[in-house]
Amino acid sequence: MARIAFDQSATGSVAIITATGSGYDSTKWSLGTLIEQTLGSTPANNYIGPLPIGQARPFEESVPLQYIYTDSFSWSPRYDWVFLLESLATAVSARRVSMYVYDRTTQLYNWNGYITTNLCNTSAHTLRGFRMMYHTYNTGSASVAVNAVTGTNTLFQTQRIGAGSRIGFGTSDPTQVSSWYNISTITNDTAIVLATSAGSIASTNYVIEELRPLIVSSNATVTNGGLFLTKGVNYNDFTPSGTIIASASTVDNLKACYWLADAPVVTNTTACGVATINYNPSLNSNFTQSAYIIDSTTTKVYKYNLRTVGTGSVNQGRITCTGSDIIITGAQAFTGTVAQTNNGTLVTAGHGAGSGTPSLYFATTTRLCRVAVSSVTNANVTWQSDLRAEIPPGGIGVNLPLTNLLSFVDYDNVSDKFLVVTTGASAIKSYWTQYPGSGVAFDYSIYNDYKIFDGSTSQAVPIPYNTLSTAMTSNIVNGVLHVLRFGTAAVGQHALFAIPVGAHWAYTATTNQVAISPVITPVNINKYYRIDVYHASSLGTDPWITPVNAHRVFYRTSGISDNSGSWTLIDNTGDLSSVSATTQIQFKFEFEMLGNCTGIPARINGFTLIYDDLSNDSHYQPSVNFSSTTAKQFAWRFSTAFSSAVPTLRIRLYDAVTGGLLVDDNSAAPTGTWEKSTDAVSFVPWTNADKGNETTYLRFTPVSLADSIKVRALLTLN
Repeated sequence: MARIAFDQSATGSVAIITATGSGYDSTKWSLGTLIEQTLGSTPANNYIGPLPIGQARPFEESVPLQYIYTDSFSWSPRYDWVFLLESLATAVSARRVSMYVYDRTTQLYNWNGYITTNLCNTSAHTLRGFRMMYHTYNTGSASVAVNAVTGTNTLFQTQRIGAGSRIGFGTSDPTQVSSWYNISTITNDTAIVLATSAGSIASTNYVIEELRPLIVSSNATVTNGGLFLTKGVNYNDFTPSGTIIASASTVDNLKACYWLADAPVVTNTTACGVATINYNPSLNSNFTQSAYIIDSTTTKVYKYNLRTVGTGSVNQGRITCTGSDIIITGAQAFTGTVAQTNNGTLVTAGHGAGSGTPSLYFATTTRLCRVAVSSVTNANVTWQSDLRAEIPPGGIGVNLPLTNLLSFVDYDNVSDKFLVVTTGASAIKSYWTQYPGSGVAFDYSIYNDYKIFDGSTSQAVPIPYNTLSTAMTSNIVNGVLHVLRFGTAAVGQHALFAIPVGAHWAYTATTNQVAISPVITPVNINKYYRIDVYHASSLGTDPWITPVNAHRVFYRTSGISDNSGSWTLIDNTGDLSSVSATTQIQFKFEFEMLGNCTGIPARINGFTLIYDDLSNDSHYQPSVNFSSTTAKQFAWRFSTAFSSAVPTLRIRLYDAVTGGLLVDDNSAAPTGTWEKSTDAVSFVPWTNADKGNETTYLRFTPVSLADSIKVRALLTLN
C-alpha cells in the first residue's frame, strides 16, 4: 500500500452557481456569485474566496465632498450604482449627490462625479433620508430622424417620464445599449426631442433610463420640510464638474426638483427617513409608486404616491398630494425614539413574523419594528404589526451590553437577513440578524473599532472595515454591503466600503455562496487519510499583519454529478480516516463574513487529498519462500518497522483473472489463520508487536479457497 497525495490548486476552469443551484459543473470549481477566483503572478496570489473588500475615499476625489447617506442598486450583474448624499454643517437648500460605480469583478469604486439638486425652498433644510430611484421605459418602438424621436404605440408623456432622462436604441435592455442620447423635451406620447443628433434610425426597440433622487428633510421653518423628488436625472449628469438641477416652477416632469407636500400646510415635519422600492426597471404602467415615511413627532406613517399629479398644478415646484395619493395613519406611540437617520426599509422578507408580507421595517433606539404595508391606512392607530427588543447575541450582558442606540435597518435579499445599525459612543457593535421571534436574541454582532486610520497612505493593507466609533449609513445590494462611514475628517473617517456579507457561511444552504471543488477520482484507492488545505492565515506585512476570516471544509462521496449529495463537515485536523473508500470525492468551502472577525475574507490557494492506494503496505514485502500454493498460504516479510504497535492489518485475496474478491480478512477480527515468525523457521499465532529483526514474517491461511485459480494477494492497513 502506498500513500498517495493528490493536489488541487485554486486555478482551473470555473462555473458560477446560483442560489437555485443552476450553473453547477462537477468538473470545474463551482463558485457562488459572491465568491471569486483570483489568478496572480505567484502561487500565493492564486486563490478562491469571497470578494475582497472594496474601498473608496470621497475626500480624496478631485472634488472632495462630505456625505451622510447612501443608496445603491445593481445596474447589471457586474456593476452596482452607488449614490451618496452630501452632508453640510450649514442646512442649505442646494445639496450635491455623488455617484460611484462599483465593479464586482475588480472590487473597485469609480467616481463618476456629482449633481447639485436645489430643494424647492431656500430655507434651511436638515437632511433625514435619501433614496435613489431607477426606472426604465420601453413600451412600443421608436425611430429617429436627427434629434426627433417618433414613437409607435409609445406612452412617453402618459408614463410621466422626466425630460432629461436618456434613451438608447436597438434594444430594451439598458446594459446592451452602445450609445445613449439625452432627452431635452417630451412633446407628447409619441414625440421626443433629443439634445443631440442620433442620425437616422429605423423603427426599433428602445429603452429610456431615468434616475430620481428622493430626499426628505426637516426645516428651520417647520412647514417647509418634507419630501423632495428630483426628476429627469441620468447617468451622464454625474460629472466631476457637476450638473446643477434647479428647483421646479410650474411645469411637471422636467429635469427639476419637486416638493411633494402632504397637505396645503405640511404636517410631515419630522421625517425619520424614507422607504420605497428604489429599483424598478420596468414601470410601463407608471401611475403608482409608494414611499413610506415615519414621522417621529406625530408618531404616524405617511404614504406618498411618488407618481402623483396632485391637484393638477405645480406651484413653485410644489405638488400637493391629494386623495389616495397621500395616506396618513393615526398616531401610535413608539417604544423608544425613532432615529432621524435614513431609517426605514420596505421589503418582503422570507422569514419571521412578516414572511411573505410586504412590510416597512424600522428601528427605534430600543426596538426593531415591523409595519405590514396593508395596515398603513388613513387614521389607523394600530398600524404597528410587531416589534422586537434589542437582545445581543448570547443574551443581554453575556458578551455584549445593550446599546439602546439602534439607528436604522437595512435588508439583504441574498441571505434574507437584516442589518440593524447602532450609532453613538456606546454603540460597540451593530447587528446582522433574522427578524427574531419574541424574546429571541439577534444572530450576530458585526463591525469592530480597531482605531486604525485607512487613508490612501495607510501601511495596513488590506484594510479591515473599521468603525472608528463614527456614524455610518449603508445599503445592501445582492449580498454586497455598501457602507459609508462619515465624519468631518478627511483622514481616517470618511470612507465607503463594499463588503460581501451575503457570503457568510450560515446562509449557504439557501444562497450557494460557496466554493465547490472539481470532482476527484482517486486511482486504485484503499482508504482516505487526510485533506490539507493551503490558505492565507493573515495578510499584510509586519507590523501591520492582519488575520483573515475563518473558513470551513466539507466533503461528500455521492450525489456529485447532479449536486444532490449532502455534505459532511471536516474537523480542523482534516481527518478523513472514517470516510469509506469511494471512487469519487468532492469538497466544499464556506466562509465567515460576520461575527467576531476582521471582515477580511479568507483565501483558499488549494488543497492536497492524501489517501492510501491498493498496493501492498510499504512496511511489508511479499515472501515467495514462505508462501505455498499447495497449502494455500500467503506470506510477507516485515521489512520496515512501524515504531509502534502494528495497526490492524487487512488481507484481500482477488481472482487475478476476473478481479473478483475471494477473501477479505483483518487481524482484529480474523476468520482465517494469522501467524508470525521471528526466526524464519517456526510460526506462532500473530500479535501486533512491531518488527523485531530481519527474520520477522507474517503468514495468512484462509479458511477455504477454491482450487485451480490464480490469486492476487493484497496486504494493507485496515
